[in-house]
Amino acid sequence: MRLWALAAPWLLGGAAMAQAGTTTATLNGLKVTLDTDTGAIRRMEYPGPGVLLEAGPEEAGLVDAAYPLPEFEPLRLNARSSTGAQIVKEPGKVTIRLSALGPTRKGFNVEGTLSAEVTLRADPDGRSVVMSCRLTNGTRRAVPQVIFPDLRGLVDVAGPDQTIFKTCGFGSAPFRELALPEADVWYANSNTTVEHKSGGMFHSMWARWMDLGGLNGGFSLFPRRWGWDPQTTTVLQLRQATKRLRVLSLHPTGIAPGEAWESGEWVLTPHKSGWAKGIEPYRQWVRSHLTRRYEMPAHIRQALGFRSVWMCQNQPNDPTDAVWRFNDLPGLAKEAAGHGLTEMVLWSIQPGFDASLPAPFPHLGTEAELLDAARLCRQAGAPLVPFISVLQASPKTAGRYGLKVTDNNGWTYHTEMLPRWNPPYATGLSCVQVGPANQKWQDDVAEACKSWIDKGFAGISWDQYWSSQEKPTIQDLTKRIRDYARSKDPEASFSGESLWNVEVDAEWLDYTWNWGGYADRQAFVNAFPAPRPNVNVNRSEAEARFAFMDNLMLNVWPAKPDGINGSERIANVAGLSRTLKACNGLRRRFMPYFTDGVMIGSCLLPEAAPGVRLTAYVLPDRVMALVMNQGAEGPVTFRYDLEPWLGGSGPVVRSETTEGGEGGKPSRSAMAGTVTTPTMEHLEIRVYEWKRGPAKPGG
Repeated sequence: MRLWALAAPWLLGGAAMAQAGTTTATLNGLKVTLDTDTGAIRRMEYPGPGVLLEAGPEEAGLVDAAYPLPEFEPLRLNARSSTGAQIVKEPGKVTIRLSALGPTRKGFNVEGTLSAEVTLRADPDGRSVVMSCRLTNGTRRAVPQVIFPDLRGLVDVAGPDQTIFKTCGFGSAPFRELALPEADVWYANSNTTVEHKSGGMFHSMWARWMDLGGLNGGFSLFPRRWGWDPQTTTVLQLRQATKRLRVLSLHPTGIAPGEAWESGEWVLTPHKSGWAKGIEPYRQWVRSHLTRRYEMPAHIRQALGFRSVWMCQNQPNDPTDAVWRFNDLPGLAKEAAGHGLTEMVLWSIQPGFDASLPAPFPHLGTEAELLDAARLCRQAGAPLVPFISVLQASPKTAGRYGLKVTDNNGWTYHTEMLPRWNPPYATGLSCVQVGPANQKWQDDVAEACKSWIDKGFAGISWDQYWSSQEKPTIQDLTKRIRDYARSKDPEASFSGESLWNVEVDAEWLDYTWNWGGYADRQAFVNAFPAPRPNVNVNRSEAEARFAFMDNLMLNVWPAKPDGINGSERIANVAGLSRTLKACNGLRRRFMPYFTDGVMIGSCLLPEAAPGVRLTAYVLPDRVMALVMNQGAEGPVTFRYDLEPWLGGSGPVVRSETTEGGEGGKPSRSAMAGTVTTPTMEHLEIRVYEWKRGPAKPGG
């Protein structure tokens, strides 16, 4: 395995001659060119995508720190403003030492030095470069902020439309989206700079991984941190003069005089092909740190999704308030199961913000009717799961915990209020947060859940799953609930609204109940075995199909016109019903890919295919691609390349399956080639599968 190579400028020769004032090192195939005076990164290049970064001396980055002075608060100290860098090359390692990071403006007294040592080393995985930084504050002032890594001069390797910044929570095209519009904008808040945070599903990135590149390649980047290790903020800036991108990680540090700061290890993985190659070291990192506390129930792993049913608007004195009654639920469960939805999450079956989980609203039916409905729904294949809101306490319950609701802030809402949510005159669902670190509250919730589990409601869906380090944690409470539920029903599920720390939540939640429609969560599905992220589907056939293709958990809850969420039967939304049945049929037919395969998105393609949406899955000896017509008229054509994904040495056989389940005769196939489908309707899906057959004897 080649871990490193060094090339002095006089050895490169011809067109490859290093720029004057630079030195080059190659670490696991990534050629890095450094400025010999400042130590900043001038160029990064990798076979496949080619040049990833190219920056002049005035733009190059490495490490940067804020150093606000009373007379000039914007002052910064960074590598590109420095001189006298000491660059030490060793086998598989480059160390850059700067005795003093230089100021961005002359004429201001720094009063000491902020020294830096940055290390780039080849990772033993044979493919990644590990970056780390140490700063020592020898000045008289605290350093409030550090930027590391600071990658400036990044190139759109696949063009501005197809060079994608991908995370576990979204994908964007920064070279296009961060271009300054012609319309007038305030420069301090222009769209040329965007900030993204990791942590939980209430942050844009969700997790700490990112990738920049196209189907021809790029690089991935993540810190070796987990759980409650410090999160960071990632900032993207597009320089308008050069159309080059800056990707930086922002650390609020507070390095006191005389103290040192260390970045920890950041793993940069250059790659050919799409992001699914670059994410592989991160997926290994996740799998080595994530400990699932409970095996995901089979009916959740295999499900197309679940159904949410909003029973009422929490107004039991209103004779028109009930949307559904308990005796409606068995029919809804049968309908849900027929569409591949294996649980029904019930909203508003009882007063909220009450840790005792009181008796159900009487206008929905009796408790006996609810329990009978629960039994019939289990038999239908879509067991009932109550959605409980107990983290907050209402004015009626807050006193139990020595608390008081002081204003109307909360979750008072109704279709006839103006505004619909939290009007200043309404206080019916005002609340104050109790949990999670309140032992009495935890005991109350645990006892209440135990009572409902004993009645036959083993599954729980949790509103505001509030992970924290304060003891006792919500994880302590979850263990009490799940242990008891599993003792009654080994297939009991636990879902919830993931908030602040997805790495912690992933140990406990089977699927999420978070707000929002379809978005690009492909990287999360690739790296994390759980939870299954949900997508809320009202009537959109397109979003339902996108979610199916990406192995997301569909939360199906169609609304009647002008009605509340989950108020309509699926059968009354004919197009959505057909879509769900078609997607569920394909999922059942190709189930191992969804439950055991690795999702690689469109990375089967060597280049973008106009009008095609493709999501591929990989098993050890086979690859499956879901191909959708997203705008092409007539047949759909795309190129594919199996080489990065398909192992083995035997012949390859390709088969094709229509959305209706019909399949053609399998045929021999090449490792790379072109597929042209028959004419497809808009949003129609066809499935292509490549299987590796046994190798011929003797070769």
